[in-house]
Amino acid sequence: MTLSPDGNWLWNGTEWIPAPPKAPPSAINNASEYIETISRESGVDENEIRSTVASFDLNHDGLLQQDEVQQAAYSVQNPPKQFDYPGNMYAPVFKQKRSKLFVILTIVVLLISTSLFFILSSTHSPIDSVRDSDSDGYSDDVDLFDTDPTEWFDNDGDGFGNNKDSCVDEFGTSTLDRIGCIDTDFDGYSDENDSFPMDSGEWDDSDQDGWGDNQDDCLNSAGTSSLDLKGCPDDDGDGWSNSGDAFPQDSTQWFDTDGDGFGDNQNGNSPDLFPENPNEWNDADDDGFGDNTDPDDDNDGVLDVEDLNPNRDAALFLNLSTFAVYEQMDYFDSYAEVYFCVYVNSISEGCVPDQNSYWSLSTGTSYLIDSTYFIDLDETIRTHYIQIQAWDSDAFDDDLIDISSDPEWSSLIIEFDSVTETEPISMIGDGTLDSTGWDGELSLEIHPIDNRGQSVATFTWDFYSYDYELTMALDYDTYAYYRSLNHQIDWSGAYELADVIDQYAAFADTESTYIENLAMELESLAINSGYTSELDIADFIHAFVGDIQYQFDLDMNGDQTEYPKYPIEMLWDGSGDCEDAALLYISLVEALGYDAALMIGEVKQNSDEDWGGHAWAVIYIADHSGDGWYGGGSKSSVPFYFVEATGHGGSSEIGYDPWYDIQNYAWYDVE
Repeated sequence: MTLSPDGNWLWNGTEWIPAPPKAPPSAINNASEYIETISRESGVDENEIRSTVASFDLNHDGLLQQDEVQQAAYSVQNPPKQFDYPGNMYAPVFKQKRSKLFVILTIVVLLISTSLFFILSSTHSPIDSVRDSDSDGYSDDVDLFDTDPTEWFDNDGDGFGNNKDSCVDEFGTSTLDRIGCIDTDFDGYSDENDSFPMDSGEWDDSDQDGWGDNQDDCLNSAGTSSLDLKGCPDDDGDGWSNSGDAFPQDSTQWFDTDGDGFGDNQNGNSPDLFPENPNEWNDADDDGFGDNTDPDDDNDGVLDVEDLNPNRDAALFLNLSTFAVYEQMDYFDSYAEVYFCVYVNSISEGCVPDQNSYWSLSTGTSYLIDSTYFIDLDETIRTHYIQIQAWDSDAFDDDLIDISSDPEWSSLIIEFDSVTETEPISMIGDGTLDSTGWDGELSLEIHPIDNRGQSVATFTWDFYSYDYELTMALDYDTYAYYRSLNHQIDWSGAYELADVIDQYAAFADTESTYIENLAMELESLAINSGYTSELDIADFIHAFVGDIQYQFDLDMNGDQTEYPKYPIEMLWDGSGDCEDAALLYISLVEALGYDAALMIGEVKQNSDEDWGGHAWAVIYIADHSGDGWYGGGSKSSVPFYFVEATGHGGSSEIGYDPWYDIQNYAWYDVE
């Protein structure tokens, strides 16, 4: 026995000395080599040394040196013969005589010793300053890790003990490379060893190319590619790796699916429009057929095998020149309220002067009408039937005026051969020749044209009682391209107008050169005419659009259908319906920097009318007031004012709602 019963004295093999603090178990493990060697050399059992050596940390450093292990073995070899350590008042004499007093004193001493042992036991003591739960030599009151014999202090308070904390004075959370160091992105790697300290998904960058090893497809080859592979060599710097780039030395192209030598994305300045056809790459007329095997020679969108005019795009101008009513149409006066409607192959080309207007003409007097229709003929049909109707507007039922010499017809029917008739035609429809009554006489001209050569359009309108005229150049290729696009509105799955309004809005064109040029020319014309305010210019453009001929979209049965036009089509045709006019207006004002939107909904003209579908524009004008709506989304506080794009009253009508009622409307911001 090397320790005195009170634990305060240590037998070192020669004498009793004050007992030092016990070394922790880790110190015994670290001194295993010394213990094994000294056990062999001294003949003292290794386990006896291990059970004793913890008390021999003579220099109080928490470690066991070789000389301390040797001292422990020596104490085992030379145990004390008596317990005459300092403070032992009973040693060394042992009494043979037993007495009651001795027994009682012995019992008392044992009880006191047992109590003191329990109280002073490092394992069981209820006193924190005495108890050392993990037997590491540090009492529980100072040991921050009282269940871990390898740790006791945590200088930086990061939860990692000083013994394993790589950054003792630096609060940190790293665990994978260094323990307890700063780890900004919390990926387990300390910022010091993390190549991407702000990215929790990356830490290593083997080739130092800026791409972390977790996403770098070429770990051992530094590179800048980013589109197909990450971090691989990209000689031309186009984002595609050399291995995935058909043109690794040309940054303008990279794929060549059909191997024709023209990149899918770029051939000089022209794309390969046929990336899967090695025989085609360009389409100069944008008709969908490659230049090498174009089956549409006139580029009018009709294949030569179906085109009755393969070398021209047949169209015509129909001009209604003069008109006279020879029979009184009303019982109460000698005036007729006249309007005309034109159909080609039973499809409406619209009515003039407007769908809700007419000319008041005195009976027996010839008047200059001078209204022109542009008609783009169907190239798959040779003979076209042009039907012209003259109507007298009445409060209840309108009356058809007879302008045909055929007693079977009141409408004038003209049979037109688009193949042979290429020269201007003048004719007169005279209802007086058939003696059926309700007679009128119309003179007209038909001017056949090659649509490809139509490059100039003239528009007239009135604004504040003054007449204006503008002539602009139109590009046929642009017109043909937009005409060839799909114009159908997909209503499948749509439950309300809001489900399809984006399809209508897609027909706006705010950035094309022809729109920008027209918008600036209208703005300049307005300013030169003295209309300089934001409202004046917007309303001037409103007048221009509103005076373009209104034309319903009707099918062959006369039922209204939908065929939205792009702005170039409405300008080219010189006609369109409500959504066409709204989209043209929106395109023009947006090109000038205004904020406009498209709305569609149901409207009625009066309480007796049925609800009908309609489209209109709305526009934001600062410091204005009137009818309108607040926008949607981020523009919920922006007021947008009503613009009835199909008509204009000659004075500012922005912010005026002409309809009796509107319901089920939807709003779409056109940018």
